[in-house]
Amino acid sequence: MKTILVSAFANINTVSNNRVLSIFNSIPGEKTVVTTDFCHGEKRYYLDNEKSNPNQIHLHVPSYTSNLSIKRIWSHLCFAKKVKTYLNNLGDLPDIIYCTMPSSSSAFVCAKFCKKNNIKFVIDVIDLWPDSLLPFVKGKDLFKALLYPWSSLTQYSYKHADIILGESFKYASEAKKVNNNADVYPLYLGVDMNLVKNITNNNPVKLNKPDDEIWIAYAGSLGTSYGFDTLLSVLKKIRGNYKYKFWFVGDGVERSRIESFIIENNINAEITGYLPYNELLGYLVYCDIAINLFRKGTKVVYSYKFNDYVATNCFILNSLDGETVELVDTYKVGRNFNYSNLTLDYVLADVLANWSNYSSWKTNNYKLIEEKLDKEKIYSVLKGVFSSCK
Repeated sequence: MKTILVSAFANINTVSNNRVLSIFNSIPGEKTVVTTDFCHGEKRYYLDNEKSNPNQIHLHVPSYTSNLSIKRIWSHLCFAKKVKTYLNNLGDLPDIIYCTMPSSSSAFVCAKFCKKNNIKFVIDVIDLWPDSLLPFVKGKDLFKALLYPWSSLTQYSYKHADIILGESFKYASEAKKVNNNADVYPLYLGVDMNLVKNITNNNPVKLNKPDDEIWIAYAGSLGTSYGFDTLLSVLKKIRGNYKYKFWFVGDGVERSRIESFIIENNINAEITGYLPYNELLGYLVYCDIAINLFRKGTKVVYSYKFNDYVATNCFILNSLDGETVELVDTYKVGRNFNYSNLTLDYVLADVLANWSNYSSWKTNNYKLIEEKLDKEKIYSVLKGVFSSCK
């Protein structure tokens, strides 16, 4: 069996909690990953040694600096065009093409190619583009009308999939609404505890943490999809009332604004900048509380960073609705907050004031991993799923 995995964001040559790498390692037969030569996380091109995996092909695309930009859309369109060329030039056709969504354009190209050549088509819904962008723009009705061609690409890809994977039950069900004939398998990103233990036991990050100081973290992109205005106002409000330090473990377009706010308001916080995965986990291991924060109105129901927070045994404050709320409540691994009555300032202040009552809950993270987020268990189903596509 031969499978081609298409994703603009994959690099199976790097150590991280990588969705496509997890799929790659879980499916049988001959496998090739087709991706870009541009690192989405760091906004730079990969070095030669990062492109050395013989099972991976890097297609050149234009760079971009912002996650929400015309340049990024253009980069994805260029990737889709080159994916089309690559597929059309294949001599030996694959049995299966797997494609992550986003991007919708490359998924559309793969769907068309699979239909023409009677190849099994698998989509993996990572985000609901373009619908997920609507909460972050003004004039939503007009914007939605302008996005109709983009939505059409997404709907076509959903409709022509033989198998639908989803990084959450919600995302998988949204695609299923368009295609009742596809087999659907929701698969959380999950936690590889062997990898986590290896990284944390050989932690490259060395920090001196005062015994009486609570460390709080946000890990991931400092981008426009997250509620940093809310977070910064809360950090300012509780300043001086509790002994804490806040870590922004990541980088992005909002960095300079966050940095200025921290300095102007004398907040005990630091920004690490972009870090490789082992160092990101290295910082989180030192932290007590982690913030799973998204802007009000987001359509995201489950985030990648949630897995890293659980893996490093942080007490999680979560703003996402749906599945994440249920996991936090059921397994008591943190507290949920919202933007109406149970706000972040209230919840964080309550947790800090009563920290001795909450810290014991952190042991429930291991139960959550064992029952819901164990990567080996999650992806074991894929061997049978892909084998059935022969």
